[in-house]
Amino acid sequence: MRKRTALALLASASSVGLAGCGLTPSAATVPTRHSTAQQRTAGPSAADHGTGMMAVEWFHLPLRTTLGTPTLIATISPETRGLVLQVASYRRTQTVGQPANHTLWWKIGSQSVSPWAASVRTMPGSPSAFQLVSASPTTATPQLLKGNVPAAIHWPAQIPVYQSGQNPGVNPFQLDNRVIGQSGAWIWVALKGPAHAGGGLPAGVWGFRHWDRLVALNTATGQYRIFALPRTNSETLAYPLWSQPPAFAAASHRVYIGAGSWMGIFPANPWTAGAAADHGGPASTLTAARVQRALNVLNQAAWQSVDADAEFWNCYVMKDPSPNACPAGGGFPSQGALSYSPTYFNHGDVGFPILWASQLPMPGADAQSRAAAMKRLKQGLGASLMMAWIANPRAGAIRQKYAAGPPYALPGYYRKNGLYWAKTSPTTGPTG
Repeated sequence: MRKRTALALLASASSVGLAGCGLTPSAATVPTRHSTAQQRTAGPSAADHGTGMMAVEWFHLPLRTTLGTPTLIATISPETRGLVLQVASYRRTQTVGQPANHTLWWKIGSQSVSPWAASVRTMPGSPSAFQLVSASPTTATPQLLKGNVPAAIHWPAQIPVYQSGQNPGVNPFQLDNRVIGQSGAWIWVALKGPAHAGGGLPAGVWGFRHWDRLVALNTATGQYRIFALPRTNSETLAYPLWSQPPAFAAASHRVYIGAGSWMGIFPANPWTAGAAADHGGPASTLTAARVQRALNVLNQAAWQSVDADAEFWNCYVMKDPSPNACPAGGGFPSQGALSYSPTYFNHGDVGFPILWASQLPMPGADAQSRAAAMKRLKQGLGASLMMAWIANPRAGAIRQKYAAGPPYALPGYYRKNGLYWAKTSPTTGPTG
């Protein structure tokens, strides 16, 4: 058969007892006199008695256990006995749309949450007069504004900021950098990273960044602190956590930061923040089933893209007349492949399931399987045949451009008599 039906090379996630990855610090502090290195500890509070320092504490709240669906903290409202939380829950199949909203109450330091009367009104957040904007529409150069005028303090040049360059229809700088609140002279800014897409994704994709740093900047003195933000591995929350910055509230001498199901407690004066202590992280967020889902997502997208190029060449360029070799009805082949999707070509959009699967922490054998799938996917997303069609959509022109036959090797195929032929197995058959 010239048309490869499917190569079921879905690597099994063999490690059942995988290490938990509930909190993944990913931000390094900037080594200047304006920042202080932050050490992380686990277990009981690590308050620095006698030093004037106060521990930063992260609590993992049992929101998913309580509500039965993946859930993130949307707003925080301090009250006399604890915190009132507006939380949003999402179904696994939900990527865009309105989540279900819930109001819960959390006694600070508790291992549980409880319902909160809907009739009780609260005032969430602590808005700031400051905003961080891009000084240029084509770069991520930051400018700090107070209202609509430049602030007296400049954004520290040592702290990198980014912007989702190809994201359509919105301000890409604000998607990756957001002032989320203020306590006294300190503004609190959530930033995304990393600088570049990892895992073998091609340059130019957008949506791969996640909220990974929290910067507290003193607008009177220019002092700043940098803290790592926790990260969830939930595929259901990949898009909501990308689009919504961490929740913020300030009350008395404390600042509260909500990131996913994590609640952070900081001193309102972050210059006095000491080591970070993590409480109540999930026993295992990196399960074998979750790893398998990630590998399935990548393998399906990778093989669809590989098959798309073979089908495009055989059916559209070479007009293969063989029975059952091409789609019925003479339609344009491979319409379901990501490599032939206008949203990818026009906007660099590979979809959040692929971004999630490409970034999920994995143990050795599964990481190798993912690397192989990402290699196939990256080759498919290169889509040189599709680019040739965009440059000149006539099949004859493409045949003339590649007069020697199929232009490059494809995994799972060999080249013969001017066509791509499916291998009978991944390890047999000519390689052309």
